[in-house]
Amino acid sequence: MSLPSKIKKFLSQNNFTLVHLETVESTMKEIKKYIGSKNICMIADQQTEGIGRRGNEWISPKGNIYLSFLLKYNLLIEDHFMFSAFTANSITEFLNRYISENINIKWPNDININGNKIAGIMTEIVEQNNIKYIIIGVGINISTSPKITNYQTCCLKDYTTNIKYENVLLDMVESYFVEYEMIINKKYNQIFNKFKKKMMHLGSKINILLPNGDIQNVLLKNLNYNGSLLVEKDGEEENIFSARIINDIN
Repeated sequence: MSLPSKIKKFLSQNNFTLVHLETVESTMKEIKKYIGSKNICMIADQQTEGIGRRGNEWISPKGNIYLSFLLKYNLLIEDHFMFSAFTANSITEFLNRYISENINIKWPNDININGNKIAGIMTEIVEQNNIKYIIIGVGINISTSPKITNYQTCCLKDYTTNIKYENVLLDMVESYFVEYEMIINKKYNQIFNKFKKKMMHLGSKINILLPNGDIQNVLLKNLNYNGSLLVEKDGEEENIFSARIINDIN
C-alpha cells in the first residue's frame, strides 16, 4: 500500500507523527516502542497477531484498516470513557460517508451494521517515567471480514464497491480528528450523548456475559457517564463495568 503524502501532512497539521508499517504483530503492541514526547499515529497494512477485546484474536489481512493512536493521557480517570466514545463516534461518522445502513454502537466498543460487526476499538493506559499515555486502537473491516461461527461480521465492500483504500483511510483519519477536537475543547457531554444516541439495546432486556462466566438477563436502563451500564435485575439496579452483551451472540 502506498500512503499518499496528504495523510502524513494532515497528521502533522494535527500534531501527530505518522508511522506506517507493512506488517506488525499488533499496532497496540508496536506503538509502545514510540512512547515519548510525540503523538503517534501508527498504521499497519496487516497484523499477524491482532488483538481484540479480552485478548481475543482480531483477524487482520491486508485491505482493512489497522491503526493505533498514542498520546499523553490528560483526562481525569472518571472521564476515561470519553476516549472510547469519541473514537466510536468517529467510526460511525466515517461509515456514514459511504453507506446509509443502520450503523450502531454495541457497548462497550464494537461498531455494527444491521447487527453485524464491522469495527472494534481498544484503549489502554500505559505509564512511563511517571507520565501516563493512552493508546487507542482501531480495526475496521474494509475489503474482507472474518467468517466465524455464531459471530456475524461484515465489511464496507458488502455495501459499496466504489471505494479506494487510500481515500477510505484518509476519510477515517479525518473523521477521527473531527471528533478528537471535542476532547480538546472538553465537550464531553456532546461526546457522551452522541455515543448514547447510537447505542444498541438501551431500554431493552439483554443477556450479559459476566467475566466470571455467569449469564444474566437484565433490563438495560441507561449508560453511565463513566461508560458502565445501569441495569435492573429482579427489581434492583446495578452498575455493570465489565461484561459482554450476548443477545445477538456476537
